[in-house]
Amino acid sequence: MKPFSMEPVLRYRQQLEDAARQKLFASLEQESKIHASLLRAEEKLSSLYSAFSLEKQEGTTVDRLLLYENRIRVEQTKAGQLRTELEEQKQMVARKRRQVIQASQDKKALEKLKEKQNLSYKQYKDKQEATMLDEIAVLRYRR
Repeated sequence: MKPFSMEPVLRYRQQLEDAARQKLFASLEQESKIHASLLRAEEKLSSLYSAFSLEKQEGTTVDRLLLYENRIRVEQTKAGQLRTELEEQKQMVARKRRQVIQASQDKKALEKLKEKQNLSYKQYKDKQEATMLDEIAVLRYRR
């Protein structure tokens, strides 16, 4: 019986978990940035709609209305791309979360193995010590 010999593997698993957690945080940060961009694009689109309807009510040239319509289409396309990007990023975050959970479970399994092995080693050593003390007691008794 010897103490836990897979300490380097446990450290490696810890490093994997830390790396997975860092990647998750980076993905969450990216998701937040995309979400903020989407909100800005939707606000811009809303203001364009308001300005467009105001221009229509006040009566303006057809060229100006066409410019508004084109700009609205561009912003709608941009917002659609950002929504798609946000969905993809959410899926990426979900994958990263699963990777963190898996890495954490792998590390915990090794930690439990370490605890069991160390407990077993301690019991082995305690038994050896008890045997040695018994032997010493028997030898002293015979004197």
